Amino acid sequence: MKISTLKVLGLLLLLACVNDGFAQQRGTGQRGPGGQIRGQVMEGNTNEPLIGANVLIKTVTDSLVTSAITDLDGTFSIDRPRIPTVVIEILYLGFEKYQKTLSRGESLDLGVIQLKEDSKLLDEFVLQGQAMVGEMKGDTTSFNAAAFKTRENAVAEDMVRKLPGVTIQNGEIQARGEQVQKVLVDGREFFGNDPFLALRNLPADVIDKVEILDQRSDQSRLTGFDDGNYSRTINIVTRQDKRNGQFGRVYGGYGTDNRYSAGGNINFFKGDKRISVIGLFNNINQQNFSSQDMVGIEGGGGGRGGRGGGGWGGGGGRMGGNQNFAVGQDQGIITTNSLGLNYSDKWGDKINFTGSYFFNSTQNNVFQNTNRELVLATSNQLYRETLLENVRSNTHRVNARMEYDIDEKNALIIAPSANIRSNSSFMDRDAINLTGAFDPLSSTRSITDGTADSYSISNNLTYRYKFDKQGRTLSTDLFTSFNKTDDFTKLMAANRDYIQNDFDTINQETFALSDGFNYRANLTFTEPLTSKAIGTVSYQVGNNKTSADQRTFQIAEQGLVVLDTALSNQFENQFLTQRAGLGYRYNNQKGLNLNASLDYQNATLDNAAFFPVPAEFQRSFNNILPTVNMQYRKENGTSFRIRYRTSTNEPNVIQLQNVVNNANPLMMSVGNPNLGQSFNHTIFANMSKINMEKSRTFFLFLFASKTDNFMGNSTFVAQQDTAISPDVILRRGGQLVRPVNLDGQFNSRLFVTYGAPVAPLRSQFNMNSSISFNRTPGLINDDLNLNDNIGLSQGVTLTSNISKDVDFTFQTTGTYNIVNSSLQTTLNNNFYVQNSNVRFYYSPNDGKLFISNVVNNALYRGLSEGMDQSIWLWNVEAGFRFLKDNKGELKLNIFDILGQNQSINRTVSDVSIDDVFTRVLTRYAMLSFTYHIGSFKPQQRQEGGPMRMMRPGGGRTW
Repeated sequence: MKISTLKVLGLLLLLACVNDGFAQQRGTGQRGPGGQIRGQVMEGNTNEPLIGANVLIKTVTDSLVTSAITDLDGTFSIDRPRIPTVVIEILYLGFEKYQKTLSRGESLDLGVIQLKEDSKLLDEFVLQGQAMVGEMKGDTTSFNAAAFKTRENAVAEDMVRKLPGVTIQNGEIQARGEQVQKVLVDGREFFGNDPFLALRNLPADVIDKVEILDQRSDQSRLTGFDDGNYSRTINIVTRQDKRNGQFGRVYGGYGTDNRYSAGGNINFFKGDKRISVIGLFNNINQQNFSSQDMVGIEGGGGGRGGRGGGGWGGGGGRMGGNQNFAVGQDQGIITTNSLGLNYSDKWGDKINFTGSYFFNSTQNNVFQNTNRELVLATSNQLYRETLLENVRSNTHRVNARMEYDIDEKNALIIAPSANIRSNSSFMDRDAINLTGAFDPLSSTRSITDGTADSYSISNNLTYRYKFDKQGRTLSTDLFTSFNKTDDFTKLMAANRDYIQNDFDTINQETFALSDGFNYRANLTFTEPLTSKAIGTVSYQVGNNKTSADQRTFQIAEQGLVVLDTALSNQFENQFLTQRAGLGYRYNNQKGLNLNASLDYQNATLDNAAFFPVPAEFQRSFNNILPTVNMQYRKENGTSFRIRYRTSTNEPNVIQLQNVVNNANPLMMSVGNPNLGQSFNHTIFANMSKINMEKSRTFFLFLFASKTDNFMGNSTFVAQQDTAISPDVILRRGGQLVRPVNLDGQFNSRLFVTYGAPVAPLRSQFNMNSSISFNRTPGLINDDLNLNDNIGLSQGVTLTSNISKDVDFTFQTTGTYNIVNSSLQTTLNNNFYVQNSNVRFYYSPNDGKLFISNVVNNALYRGLSEGMDQSIWLWNVEAGFRFLKDNKGELKLNIFDILGQNQSINRTVSDVSIDDVFTRVLTRYAMLSFTYHIGSFKPQQRQEGGPMRMMRPGGGRTW
């Protein structure tokens, strides 16, 4: 039947339809090795194979048990469920449904199955012939790549953006409300834990499935006992026919204003053996890696707390076939040079090895304006800052992982890593403190020049021994790390008090050395109690030892160098923990899985100052730490999970060291050697439901966290010039921040996403709704301030699922933030941010010619003067493909046609509201050429099913 566009749009706005759209799905406990049902699906008229046809295995009562999709040659192979009679259905858009009842004992080889065309199905609202969106496999959500069509030469990121509940913004990937920590490829690490290196370098056409899961720790996976340590993970499963060959791309381009971009990647896959090489060289803010590799020296003057704003950042269009124009995650104008190598292989039958090396060199030029409103008990104070900064950074990163299945009883995992960084920074700051009436109080003009060199080495070793009795294991996990940093900073500043018309200058050099050694050892014994229950006993000991030595010298007249003891300190801290506990796991084999543990922890914090005044501080903490993890899966496929855990966090050496940091003379900071540990309560709850037949998804995520003894800040705002020490003056209106322990911190978020196909538009609709509440305590001149931030967010995404020649996405997310301060309840700092994005790609002649338009809009309301803007970023590119199989591509792209690109962010902290404007990359045009590499050998079928693949993060195989 036909559905009008108005009715479709009306239907999409009704959240009440969410639960009504879900039919019953497969049951649990019905799968098993009953042989394999095989066949080949062909088009009846042309005898051509039908790729991506859905093969459904149902019960006679129409409950879905399992499913598969056909390969490139139309073949399929699927395990027969252990039930007497099954019903086989094969669905493909535009063809009549095939149905066959198969009883136990009948032949499992269905031979060639020819489907007949049925044009009536093309107009139905439910896309029964479309590839199913995905399925739930235990605690893993698996999406079929065939259900998310992407443009020619798209990369993995383009596909992942289309998945229900996944967002990529501001250099962060979130899946169902949680940040993604790593992206695996066929269960293996790809360039360590950097999620963007996989998403931005793997082509989308090699992907078979995309899995979203909560990856457990190595020790938890080896023993089978859930220890409560998770990381949200995406696992990219490659297609069987793309696992033997070479693929990738190389590209280069040059444009106006001397803009350039060159690089590429090439992957050599031969079964288990895989080698990947990537390179990237540009000055258009393109970064195929995470911001963890871009480290500055000192961020003084920036606001504390979390971002509440948005903005397009500084990025330019990505080259070489990926035309999403995604922006870089760092502010400013960035030049990047990077090179990486990743190697993965299976050595014999027992060893899986993955190793990678990655180098990047960046130069970031930043121009930034900050408007800050400081909340005081009786009045407000304003801070204005203009910052010019140039940061150069070089990073070498090495990661390796070896999983060794020694024998049936013994297994070993070793995962070392090493990082070497060198940075240099030049900073020019002009800042002023003002009254609420804009009268000047104090100002500074400072220049900072510095270097920093650091390295870190770590290793994680996990060993497990299985006894003869099933379920009885003994395992140990040992983590060690060492790091060292050597900093040098030169500061010159001129400071002024406008009330007293007083001036002072600073000319100083600071040398800072720090090193740390950390170890943590865990021993766990598991014992089966019943056929459904396992008990555990565990013991853990850990020690984190850090030393820091900072010496600051004042450069007096005639070049005389004098040690400034007020800005110098030698400090050492040690945090020793011992922890023992009992655990219990219950699995009833009918969908319920329960893990619970109760630990006792004793911790000792030892601090010692050696210079300028010797002193010792010692504190002891005793805590009971419960953890509960429960998962329940209903027969209709709905999955529920609840996790509650408690943990402690110790202060770091920067928070403890009692030395003044005057890098920004108007915003100084000092450590607190009496700072204690914090205690955290965290609860997660989520519900997942996928209707495979109707391609509808529903996810709900709830997070809440409460921190006792929260490590917050005590901010002293000087009402007049104040001597912090005999030689350190805090000017009128200046701030001195010291960490303190406070109660009252609370953070929570509810996130809901719903996805469904829109058949008349051949598209997928996703709706994301969230509400968050964040309470941060802080002291301002000894007055307690509770800063509450309520965020109400609504997002809508419509992505096409038409073909590789037509691809469009419409996405908009609006967030209204309600900000309240307990010190000044009448203040109105509420603000609204809306980010919208329209992308359209069209190729009229089978991929030869193409054009792409990307239009972004960032709307801000309620910010400080001059910040309420509507910013448009419009990018266009056009080109044509040539050579055999369209492997050559020549294109012209224009970035920021309107010349409006800029970045605005709002930051809400315990004491202030910050609005930050950053100058970013603006209009340029670039002509580029890309050559795509792709050569694959025919896939050889293996007896008993497809090639084995590593379980994500573990050593066992499917």
